[in-house]
Amino acid sequence: MIIILLILLLLVVLILNAFFLYVQKRGSKALGSEAPKVKMDDGLAEATDVFVKKPKQTWEIKSSNTGNQLYGWFTDNNDDVTVLMVHGFGVDHTSLNVHAQLFDKLGCNVLQIDNQAAGKSEGKYLGWGYLESLDVLDWIKKLLSERPNDKIILFGASMGAATVMLTSQYDLPKNVKLIIEDSGYTSASEILSYHCQKRYHIKGKLLIGGISLMSKLRAGFSYRQTDCRKALSKNKVPMMFMHGKNDFTVPFEMRDELSTCGQFKKRTYESLGVHIRSYYIDSKNYQMAVENFLEKYL
Repeated sequence: MIIILLILLLLVVLILNAFFLYVQKRGSKALGSEAPKVKMDDGLAEATDVFVKKPKQTWEIKSSNTGNQLYGWFTDNNDDVTVLMVHGFGVDHTSLNVHAQLFDKLGCNVLQIDNQAAGKSEGKYLGWGYLESLDVLDWIKKLLSERPNDKIILFGASMGAATVMLTSQYDLPKNVKLIIEDSGYTSASEILSYHCQKRYHIKGKLLIGGISLMSKLRAGFSYRQTDCRKALSKNKVPMMFMHGKNDFTVPFEMRDELSTCGQFKKRTYESLGVHIRSYYIDSKNYQMAVENFLEKYL
């Protein structure tokens, strides 16, 4: 009987480990196999190509949390405002080149980073925004060591949006003036539950709880630590919540829930776009919303 129980326990552990690797290993496609194909507004692709070709400094830091070597690319516009851009799940910094082009056009310096376990940066496991939020603190320190007088804007998309929201709970330097989140989710548990129901018509609560436990053992954090609502309750930095109503990767309703959290200054923007593609199809209004937010609170 004891042997049977041990075998069953081992099977459970192996199954949970397999699911953990599926949703957290480098390159995971647990939230979708590829980015949605969307035709950009006229001129965006050309402007982005111009931005990509601009000279960039390669920056490096070592994560104080994991010890991983992390990489970023700095575009210097000789401005006193720098936008630190955090990409999403299963991609790298180039996924936000179009958005980086927007901030470059507005005259800001741009620091695009590869999260741990993404792009050039080291690491085995994605952190669902939690591990990445700790690394953002290190990037802020690096930025201020290079440019101590810069005003800093945090911008994140999808998991990157969760990252900057989770970062907001910490005691941030006064240089961090604004946060912009585009298409962020409420927590790792809830976005995984959403996809379980959407794809397999199950809630998967026990499964997700087991994966969270495996994450605690192997990656050093549980999914409780990815709750953006709790983080926002501690936030003091003005924040803009941006989301497309046709987003089927992170449901639009999550934006409405997140934007009601906390007592900080906030603004919202919405489009008819799909996941992280509002700027692609509504570029004039998206840019206007960003510009107005910067003019109001920066």
